[in-house]
Amino acid sequence: MEPKGVALQIGQVARKSKASIHTIRYYEKIGLLKKPARTTGGFRLYPPETVERLLFIQKAQEMGLTLKEIGEITYCGDKGLGPCCDLATNLFSRKVQELESKIKELEKMKSRLKEILGGWAKRKSKK
Repeated sequence: MEPKGVALQIGQVARKSKASIHTIRYYEKIGLLKKPARTTGGFRLYPPETVERLLFIQKAQEMGLTLKEIGEITYCGDKGLGPCCDLATNLFSRKVQELESKIKELEKMKSRLKEILGGWAKRKSKK
């Protein structure tokens, strides 16, 4: 285990966060992760907080946030702005509304499929 504050190479960050190296590079490219320092040999050296950031991103995705939305929250949080809580509240409120809408659509689809299935079962029993 590395002492606190020791820079991590990309493989170490990947193992600790359970994110792929490709994902880490992609997040860096789109700005979710800050550009790391580099060794004279060109190896990326990430601060230990990178692992925490990746774990946050993964949890936010599990809750249905897009990478763009996660970027908005992390940008706001990095700036230390007070409205970050308002932004997160608005994003999650919108996600709840989206989920409720999807649930209604799925319930309608379920009912329709049951009707179709019921029709087929009746025809089969008449034979």
